[in-house]
Amino acid sequence: MVRGLAQHLRPLLAGVNSFANGQAFAQYAVPAVAVPKAGMFGGSKRILTPLSEPLANVNIPNPTAPKAPELQTGTLANGVKAAALDASGPNTCVAAFVGGGSSVETEETAGASKLLEYMAFSATHNRTSFRIARELEKYGAVSSCAAGREHIAYVIEGTRLQASEVTEILLDSVLNQKLADWEVHDMLARVEEDLESAYSNPALLAHELLHKAAFSGGLSNSLLPDPASVNGLSGEALRAFMAQTFVAGNIAVTGAGVSLAQLQAVADPLLAGAAAGSAPAAAKSAYTGGFLACLSPGAEPTVAVAFEAKGGLGDLKSTATAAVVKALLGSSSREVLPYNRKALDGPLTSVTPLVQVYKSTGLIGVMGTTSSGSSAAAADALTAKLKALASSTGEAQLAAAKQVALGGYQSAISARSGVVQDMGLQLLARGKFSAQEYAAAVAGLSAADVSKYVGEVLKSPLTMVAVGGIASLPKYDVVAGKLLA
Repeated sequence: MVRGLAQHLRPLLAGVNSFANGQAFAQYAVPAVAVPKAGMFGGSKRILTPLSEPLANVNIPNPTAPKAPELQTGTLANGVKAAALDASGPNTCVAAFVGGGSSVETEETAGASKLLEYMAFSATHNRTSFRIARELEKYGAVSSCAAGREHIAYVIEGTRLQASEVTEILLDSVLNQKLADWEVHDMLARVEEDLESAYSNPALLAHELLHKAAFSGGLSNSLLPDPASVNGLSGEALRAFMAQTFVAGNIAVTGAGVSLAQLQAVADPLLAGAAAGSAPAAAKSAYTGGFLACLSPGAEPTVAVAFEAKGGLGDLKSTATAAVVKALLGSSSREVLPYNRKALDGPLTSVTPLVQVYKSTGLIGVMGTTSSGSSAAAADALTAKLKALASSTGEAQLAAAKQVALGGYQSAISARSGVVQDMGLQLLARGKFSAQEYAAAVAGLSAADVSKYVGEVLKSPLTMVAVGGIASLPKYDVVAGKLLA
């Protein structure tokens, strides 16, 4: 038996030895490329072209640049404005913008916009909250909502293959909100908790005080209302607020990664049932300037000074100039201009430019934090930054600031969510959208334009607010008088 087994193993062991000597490779290995037989006269036909050289008789198509996305604008059913940027790519983003926000709120509906932000994409008359969440999960989509002073934005980002489906969910969630009392009641506790947390932030509190001091009318309404006033809202109050603001003439639908025809095919049947009408008449906002201070023991002293930025979103040159001025003012958290990379002046521990542009007006200024007892010096340092821009702006500084402004804008609209937001805001304010016009307005600014703009800004009444320790804060008249000196 052993002798028979050895006879069977002997050929295999011989094969192992031949592999070790390199003799069996030709017998067992399979060549990667078959070698043709020699020709009639013994010549080889094997191709010996190096990989670094193109193969003969192989046509390689010339590379072509991708087609620039085409902006399409139009009007949907019931007069709803629409814009779509049919950009290539696997993702899509659709949004619905409702004009209004906190600027159209009254004493009875104070905080409605913020509460609607939290109630977004909850139950509708066609879907439960659970169904909306599961459908968005099924399509790999993400929803969000943000309430501002002049708008409420509903956004869904998903894949291009499900663009029609997510558009239908978006408009159903905006136009057919159920707002059941029990859901509103459950959400109020979360809203109150978040508002209390926001008011403990000195920067956010100073930002709210700026609007309260600077404007009369709708823009003076707080975007972060008193938690006690929000607690009085109900589903009925929200539905009454929506009946005035969620009307066809006050809605804009935008999309990126989807065509206008595709938007229209889905949106028209849903928008046909929307309430007709135009934007509600908000309390007319006027810039007045003023002073407000909030004593907040333990909070980091924060001082902000601001002025009116005239023109608003309706004036493209004014909007572009405000963006360049913001870049010139710099930022303590991320210094973007080479000439600004230096230690902060005097008592300031941080400086943040403030630029808020609305439909017909805006705010421009600076906010800074300081140490305890240095509020007066901080106010002087902040106003000095603005006065310096009014006197002169170097060409090198201006060129760098324009690049920062354009870079920031291009970075914002490079994302689908950013471009749909810019389209929505411009459609509500100007009735059209053009990124090229904005870029041309920034590129065409001169140093004289910037100095003239800042000079006109400083002629408006001063707005000054302070949060934290205010014992050393100077009088409003003293700071305003230094600006005129």
